Amino acid sequence: MTVSMETQGAAATAGRRPAPRRWATALWAAFAQAVAFAAGAVTAFLAADVSAGFAAGAGSRLWPLGAFAIGFTAAVSTVPRSGPLGRARAVGAVGAGAVALLALAVALAPGFLFAVAAAGLLGAAAGAVVAVSGRVLAAVEVGDGSASVALSAASLLVGIAAGVFALLALPLYGWRGVFGLLVVVAVLAAWKFAEHVPRDT
Repeated sequence: MTVSMETQGAAATAGRRPAPRRWATALWAAFAQAVAFAAGAVTAFLAADVSAGFAAGAGSRLWPLGAFAIGFTAAVSTVPRSGPLGRARAVGAVGAGAVALLALAVALAPGFLFAVAAAGLLGAAAGAVVAVSGRVLAAVEVGDGSASVALSAASLLVGIAAGVFALLALPLYGWRGVFGLLVVVAVLAAWKFAEHVPRDT
């Protein structure tokens, strides 16, 4: 019995990823989550500017934000935020890639309704990334587990800070340029998420 328990304990220890690898997984999952939150913050802070750029009426100034919120809520409600990872790496990487593609679509939008539709899909992609990244952070259990919670909270704060940065960058780059910056960080998030998140953490 003792030998069996020791063997099982050794196998469990061997099956766990080394601490540096777990930290890398957690940090890049938190980064992807921060980018997804940033997509929401940027859309919220710049929704009126997007609408003004197409000379939309005053009553439709917040349509991009509303579309993003609907897509985000639908995705977060659909994608599991707990349980086995399963295809988390594929879903998270594809989701972050979709954030990049849809942020580019908003940046290059030829018309207001196109921008609103792209913002809605951007919200759905961001919601999927938030949910999957949260599941990864819960699974890796860095430190005693509390570090994963702290990283998730930090990603939210970073996302909000990105919205503030968007306002500061607006006079220099315009709203299209700011969404272009979001494309760059989302591509990095997709790449590193796929590189560091295993199929089963």
